[in-house]
Amino acid sequence: MTRQPNILFILPDQLRHDFLGCYGADFLQTPTIDALAAKGTRYETAISPSPICVPARASMLTGQHAHATGVIHNLAWLRPDRKHMGIATWPEHLSQAGYRTEAVGKMHFYPWDIDEGFQHRIISEDKRHIHIQDDYHAALEAEGFRKDHARCHAGYTDQKGASVNPLPDHLQPDRWVALQAANRIRQLPKDRPFAMMVGFPGPHCPYDPPAEALDRIDPDRIPPAIPATAESRTHHDDFIAAYKRDWADLDYSDLSPAQIKKIRHHYAALVERLDEDVASLLDALRETGQLQNTIVVVASDHGDYLGDFGLVGKAYFHEPSIRVPLIVTDFRAPNAQVDRTPVSLLDLFPSFLAWAGIAPSPIAAGMTLGTADEARTIVGVTSLGTMVRSKDWKLVRYRNGTEALFDLAANPQETQNLIGNHEAVRGQLDAALTKQLLEGLTQANADLYVAEAKSSVGHPFFHRYWRREYPSPIGRDARTR
Repeated sequence: MTRQPNILFILPDQLRHDFLGCYGADFLQTPTIDALAAKGTRYETAISPSPICVPARASMLTGQHAHATGVIHNLAWLRPDRKHMGIATWPEHLSQAGYRTEAVGKMHFYPWDIDEGFQHRIISEDKRHIHIQDDYHAALEAEGFRKDHARCHAGYTDQKGASVNPLPDHLQPDRWVALQAANRIRQLPKDRPFAMMVGFPGPHCPYDPPAEALDRIDPDRIPPAIPATAESRTHHDDFIAAYKRDWADLDYSDLSPAQIKKIRHHYAALVERLDEDVASLLDALRETGQLQNTIVVVASDHGDYLGDFGLVGKAYFHEPSIRVPLIVTDFRAPNAQVDRTPVSLLDLFPSFLAWAGIAPSPIAAGMTLGTADEARTIVGVTSLGTMVRSKDWKLVRYRNGTEALFDLAANPQETQNLIGNHEAVRGQLDAALTKQLLEGLTQANADLYVAEAKSSVGHPFFHRYWRREYPSPIGRDARTR
């Protein structure tokens, strides 16, 4: 029997697809990731349905929509009794199938040190979570350093989050994660396959490369930001209020073209360094003779506006926020191709199981990569609103009352809101959105389902003192009657 493949899942935080050479960026150098794309499948239209850190990660971990997990913002996490409902994470599935499951870097779990199915973790949480005493914290303290709020770094306030990180190279957040992951790959016994998730804290803000990394990139070659629109301006007040909080301590009330240019420059420098970090992981696989039996996946939890629409970060449903890179390179049988079918981060869950030879999970909302067609629609939900996106159209609704319809084929920069036009298209998208919302809400409340209410005569349900099972397993027939 063919040995199960290793799976190396590389997940930078907040990486835009169009800041990689293989997705058309000609203003920076990403040779390692580009080479992966040249040997594997590059998904041109990969979507983060819930473009906020924690919701995106909870969905990837469980294969469920955010409105099914209930994790629709950054201050929520998976229910502690999920296993009683039959909700297993992909590392739990792979562990049961004989894999060593490893997590290195940022995972964004609550509590931050739980395993969620990973048998071994090396932890370096979000660059914004400076008070977490994780493994990275210990490494800094061992060398006389500490985690600092980015406002302590040169340029942070004046340059709206674009700063310079003064730490030694090996203690820079992403570089430290890469070193730990590469060392772990070298240490792993070869008696069984491994599945390793490497969560890089960057290029998420603060945009804090070391000074020397900035010199490699000509900021004048980086494309300018998409201007703000009437639709995007409806989000500005909430965006500004969010970043004024202590976690960021930035005032984006005034964001000049020069400051946006600086942010994009620093972000690009972080991406170039990330590419070097990915190279170190591949080197470790080569040195240990494991590369030829490894599937390497590069993705991200969401994108980053970087000044597009006058915004920074993510959370809303414009393309810079929801479009992510997705590259899958199977070194057992390299095959270069570009897949232009819309795919979702939810598709990773069933794909990991399929690659490991595990039967499909009934809770998976995504599709195994390579099986979708161009007629697919992808639904997204956060605490801010909802989205439904087809190959060429997108309909969004926000809790602030804003609605928008975009023709992505004719207007990919989403500068023209067509919400009053194209009623037939709007109706089709609205029907797809309603269907998936109802399916997700049914799944989200499966714990309440009382299957015994449909029992035949003589079942204990009809007797005194019968007690229902709670939570009800999600695999039961939870359809309403």
